[in-house]
Amino acid sequence: MSNTLFLVIFFILWIGPVIPGVLIAKKKNRSPHWFWLSIWPGVGIWVLIIMSILKPLRKCTNCGKTIPNESKVCPFCTKEIESNEIMDNKENKKKTIFTVFIVMVIILAFSSIISFSVISAFTNSEPYKYSIELIQSNENAVNLLGENFKRKGMISGSISTNGDATGKAQMSFKVKGKNGISRVYIDAYKENGIWNYNKLVLYKEKDNSEYIDLLEK
Repeated sequence: MSNTLFLVIFFILWIGPVIPGVLIAKKKNRSPHWFWLSIWPGVGIWVLIIMSILKPLRKCTNCGKTIPNESKVCPFCTKEIESNEIMDNKENKKKTIFTVFIVMVIILAFSSIISFSVISAFTNSEPYKYSIELIQSNENAVNLLGENFKRKGMISGSISTNGDATGKAQMSFKVKGKNGISRVYIDAYKENGIWNYNKLVLYKEKDNSEYIDLLEK
């Protein structure tokens, strides 16, 4: 499920900036085709930031051609540019910066909500809670970790359920106590509403095959 979280956030940060970016580009009379660069992950955010910083290109209200921002007379049709058009450009710049700020806040907030929801799904699951209970009741695990241990970092893996009847969980996470950091690995399946465990172990160190079998009585 954490893999799903990563993919969702990745997709939001990848595709999210494109739509507001295209709207801003059109509003500034600039080419929205720059956002084709967003086919490369992460580039869309930078294009959005750059597009928000760039000054809008002005168009003559008479001939429709793009003219320099500082022009007071259109070099193509010689129409005089009214002062209120210049003021409008300044107001549009302020609105554009505010819009970009709001869009970025929404993207980050949405990503945070999804992240929190997925982490909650892991930590509220029965396999996760059961693993913590087993560690607390296992003398060897407590001696290894030290008292008052807690989870450290993200939970990796996946968990899925089909109603209350069936499900599958494969996850791992780090636990940290005063004696150091170890890793828990869970492999379980749910059948007829009951979780069964193929493996539930506490690895003593990272990249170490030595472990404590938490299922052993």
